[in-house]
Amino acid sequence: MSIFKDDGLWNHLKFEDAMVKMQELSLLQFSHCNESEITVSLHSMVSEWLRMRLAKSLQPTFLNAAISHLKCHLESIGQSGYKTRQEGQAHLDVIWREVESSKLGDHFLGARITFGKFQRDQGRLKDAEIMYVGALAGKEKALGPEHTSTLSTVNILGLLYAGQGRVEDVEIMYVRALAGFEKALGLEHTFTLTTVNNLGGLYAGEGRLKDAEIMYNRALAGREKSLGPRHTSTLETVNNLGLLYTDQGRLIDAEIMYNRALAGFVMALGPEHTSTLNIVHSLGVLYASQGRQEDAEIMYVCALSGYEKALGPEHTSTLHTVNNLGALYADQGRVKDAEILYVRAMAGYEKALGAGHTSTLKIVNNLGALYVDQGRLEDAEIMYHRALAGKEKA
Repeated sequence: MSIFKDDGLWNHLKFEDAMVKMQELSLLQFSHCNESEITVSLHSMVSEWLRMRLAKSLQPTFLNAAISHLKCHLESIGQSGYKTRQEGQAHLDVIWREVESSKLGDHFLGARITFGKFQRDQGRLKDAEIMYVGALAGKEKALGPEHTSTLSTVNILGLLYAGQGRVEDVEIMYVRALAGFEKALGLEHTFTLTTVNNLGGLYAGEGRLKDAEIMYNRALAGREKSLGPRHTSTLETVNNLGLLYTDQGRLIDAEIMYNRALAGFVMALGPEHTSTLNIVHSLGVLYASQGRQEDAEIMYVCALSGYEKALGPEHTSTLHTVNNLGALYADQGRVKDAEILYVRAMAGYEKALGAGHTSTLKIVNNLGALYVDQGRLEDAEIMYHRALAGKEKA
């Protein structure tokens, strides 16, 4: 960087002039993460050339710096737009290949957690699992199996397994984390309450609704006491209770919970944050179950637009909303619109989760029902046979 100094003082005009010239030659790429942050990245060919020219003895030093900068960058972009996150993912892919080829993965346990969370949010669950499993193994070795940092990773891995539908693995992770946190930190610590909340989600998914309600109420009481009623963690549990009440048929109670959570998240995080969008989507589900189709459509369209902007058109949260909007259109008799959405959701789930995943098969079954309504019985039979074969195998 000495070439940008005059008499030992930084000359920003020289630096900016060099940046402009490199951009004109397509050697640099500029992208805006937000109003106050600009990310500058090297063209991939330039990056590869520099990497090959580095002396092997210096590569670990520069790799460590690259990991540190990327970790900070991915943490800073938060809920940025789809394009920004895709650029971040591209950088992560390149840098982590270098980490693996250098066999230095055990040196970046903290970065593994950040990278795993980012990939989980991107819908790349297998890549996220590799990051988390590596981080857990490293922490167990360095800190021991009962250290709170190790237990936090256990809990995070449980969340990932929940997203993959691996119920037995989820419960093993959550029960281990809860026992460890209660022993190390006490019954009312926020880490303990987070795991209690997660267990509630697991039990709800298994249909153990009474057990789920016990967990959620414990988590809500503890979080309201320690964090306050408007904290995002408290609001998360409020939303979870709304989901549970919906499953129990307690729709009035569910709507009260959703509206409380929605107002809180809009105030704390903004209307376009994915946590806010999740509640908007949940309200759509609730309104649809109540026969309030116009209200449901407004919620689904709002959630879908937000998900596409924040997560991209192929993210599983986006696809879930596509499927639900398709179901709403089918109920309204808008069969062509429903078919378009079902086909889009099915193709997306096949790519993201596989042809035999339960979410994919659910949409296959929905298409079958739609084809029956259209009188396309041969097409319907094909869909039903495929869904049945997949469910029997699963």
